[in-house]
Amino acid sequence: MRAHRVQFVVCKEACVSRKAEVVSLASRPRDPRGARAGLLDTPPSMSYPKAAWQLIHDDPFDRVRTDADVEGVVASFAARTATPYAEVLRRLVGLEEISEDDARAFFGQVLEHRRGLATSLEREVHLRVAALDLLTLRPPRKTLHSGSHPIIVTSALLEKALEEASADPVTGLPQRAHFMSLVSHELRQRRRRKACVAFIDLDRFKNVNDAYGHAAGDEVLRALGAAAREVLRQGDVIARIGGDEFAVLVLDALPDEANAAVERLRDRFEALTRPFGTSFSAGIAVATQGESPESLLMRADGAMYRQKRARAAASG
Repeated sequence: MRAHRVQFVVCKEACVSRKAEVVSLASRPRDPRGARAGLLDTPPSMSYPKAAWQLIHDDPFDRVRTDADVEGVVASFAARTATPYAEVLRRLVGLEEISEDDARAFFGQVLEHRRGLATSLEREVHLRVAALDLLTLRPPRKTLHSGSHPIIVTSALLEKALEEASADPVTGLPQRAHFMSLVSHELRQRRRRKACVAFIDLDRFKNVNDAYGHAAGDEVLRALGAAAREVLRQGDVIARIGGDEFAVLVLDALPDEANAAVERLRDRFEALTRPFGTSFSAGIAVATQGESPESLLMRADGAMYRQKRARAAASG
């Protein structure tokens, strides 16, 4: 990565306490204003820069998915200011004192770069992630950076960037390290949030690879992620642990509710992969006080193997 005059400032109050830990804010319920509940519960004090507070709690770019969404955000700024593109860049990455013409040109490059990233990664890329990535790749220009304030990187932005960098390349799901970090955080919050972990192992997956090839196997893996996006709640998190093994973190749910969520996931997965005849076995473990993430996942793994043996015996 080339050195740039763009500076990154992490708001420590908005991040988790451990230096290397990133909280998966996708697992937190949204409050009525759309902010991630529990991240910052108190009004801004003198220690919170005004721009940081605004970026955390009033981020229109979190809702941007399509080019039409982008046009809607620009139009909303155009209704309030004569320099909408300059305002977008100020809110997006902290660029100040940039002309509207330069801002419009640079924003067009950001959109083009975002499309390229999405094509390469085969998944959606957050608009701010694309802008920051472009800033690290392009030579610094005086017209863009002169007089600019430091970029304010909140924990939400850092989370999005790390997810883009650490996602499983086949399914686009979080991988084991990210999932275990999230479980560790939730276990520390267990006094106010119940947590269950389901360990999933695909059934007859090797048969798919042998009979249809690894491309078909990748389709099956992606189908589980697609099924999860359809049937799991917004706060639940699924990750690919390795090979044909997955794990699901189910929050604020009793064991019966977690089991019902896994059954919905199995039904949808079987429907999506019916031509291949695949399914999965799953085991659920409920977090106990003081338990480590490794122990919780191991107990869920043991429950999964018991179910796999029972399903194999039942099928003859």
